[in-house]
Amino acid sequence: MASVSHRPASARRDFPFYDGRPIALASWRWLLVLTLVAIGFTALLGVPLLWPGPWGRWVSIALFVGLPLVGLRLAAGRHWTAVFPTPTWRDIGIGLAFVPVTMVVAAIIAVAVMQVSPTAANPSAAVLAKLQGADLALFVASTLPQLLGEELVTILPFLALLTAFHRGLALPRLASILLAWVISAALFGALHLPTYQWNAAQALLVIGASRLALSLPYLITKNIWASTVTHVTHDWSMFAVILAAHMLR
Repeated sequence: MASVSHRPASARRDFPFYDGRPIALASWRWLLVLTLVAIGFTALLGVPLLWPGPWGRWVSIALFVGLPLVGLRLAAGRHWTAVFPTPTWRDIGIGLAFVPVTMVVAAIIAVAVMQVSPTAANPSAAVLAKLQGADLALFVASTLPQLLGEELVTILPFLALLTAFHRGLALPRLASILLAWVISAALFGALHLPTYQWNAAQALLVIGASRLALSLPYLITKNIWASTVTHVTHDWSMFAVILAAHMLR
């Protein structure tokens, strides 16, 4: 992560690209970004099947994170860093403050879905239960860049949608933000369909609703580091609960 600034976040910080600042990205440039996002996600799923084991996992994560960044660099040039403002203590504080919010939202929606439909277990629980020592530490460490990749696979489509709605369709800024927020969360949920055995209710409702909450720190701060803090802290807290429950059996 970039160094933390002690200065308060600028009141003028805004989402990049959608209004032509720092530059405007043409539709074909956004298509390039989204194509490499899709290829990166495909690599995350496919490489471990072709190359089982920890090395295959690390390569898949590197492609998952790296390819969207390559697409952004090709599309925006030196302005690709606009997605990564220097984090402030306010950004980090907001990120941490939303951890319990995401947990509560996920729990409420999960309980509601379980009343009407069976749900699949989170595969991470089974993986964590089998690992010990260095293998466990390496697995948990590998989730750090992977969760950054999950932020990219949400925030970059959000920015592309925001640009399409605001600049392309001339919708008001607030309406464009809300539409991009909901659609990008639904897309994130849909990406989890293979993870949860194609359970649409679980992927779209539980994961989609959780993603709505996870995206709020970004919407507030306009800083992807804030939502990354939320995401990492949330998932690592869940890992800790899973491990504690396993040890107490």
